[in-house]
Amino acid sequence: MGLVIRIEAYVPEDVNPARAFRAAFDRVGELERKLSSYREDSELREIERKAWRARVPVSGDLAFVLSRAIELARHSDGAFDPTLGRVTRLVRARGWGRAGPKPSDLRDAWKLTGWRDVEVDQASRTVFIHRRGLQIDLGGIAKGFIADEALKTLRAAGVARALVSIGGDIVAGAPPPGMDGWRVKLEQLADRGDGDFHLPLRNEAVSTSGSRERYFIAGDQTCSHILARDASDCVDVSIAASVVASSGLEGDSLATALVALGRARSAGLLARHPNVRVYWNSQDALDSLPRHQRMPSTDSQR
Repeated sequence: MGLVIRIEAYVPEDVNPARAFRAAFDRVGELERKLSSYREDSELREIERKAWRARVPVSGDLAFVLSRAIELARHSDGAFDPTLGRVTRLVRARGWGRAGPKPSDLRDAWKLTGWRDVEVDQASRTVFIHRRGLQIDLGGIAKGFIADEALKTLRAAGVARALVSIGGDIVAGAPPPGMDGWRVKLEQLADRGDGDFHLPLRNEAVSTSGSRERYFIAGDQTCSHILARDASDCVDVSIAASVVASSGLEGDSLATALVALGRARSAGLLARHPNVRVYWNSQDALDSLPRHQRMPSTDSQR
């Protein structure tokens, strides 16, 4: 996945920490081999090559994540779209922070997208793609699911007080001894460090989507790595959202969808997720928290 994965835990004396951590990282590796769009040998890339001819059997993990991705695409009117693989691979091949592909190449790539063309049958664990050349990218949902599964593996090994972090996705188990939760720092405003605050997490997840480091240049526009067809293919890089949810999968995918939609159009999607908490990159995110949870801004530290 090209990301650093960090696990922190308080391990009981009767549990072998090396064995517990090894099991968790083995599960991460297993899921990367199934869900990654970066690996030519992944299960995901294999179904791209075969599933346009006939239904292809897939693992339970891939069937589950892909079906949830299609479901969110439906609920967000396509703002979240797991079939943008051809576009995302074209953009990231040029490198983040640089000029993007030629407009004509981007237009051609957008023509080969469409979440309605992917059919997932969870009962039979099969996938069929109705259009040849369609490519899938689960980057906006898979990291959260992988973090969920790593924590689940740790719990099965007897480690309940643990936290798993994969990029901007964090899943927390039971809190450290004597604490009300794992204290997670969110960076909400444009400049790193400005407006940071601590959020206590216990048995829940938080995911942040934004484009502080991952963006590309298209003409005179600076575009987020999060893509949305109905935003003229260029999502505003100033938009970021952090979602606190019951699982990493829900938080990861919802944060991506919200940034693609934009705050003004997010109410309908959020109505389907009444138990999540959303913090946007603005002062009201700080104002909604008790003062003792807020980090001082960099200006006040000088």
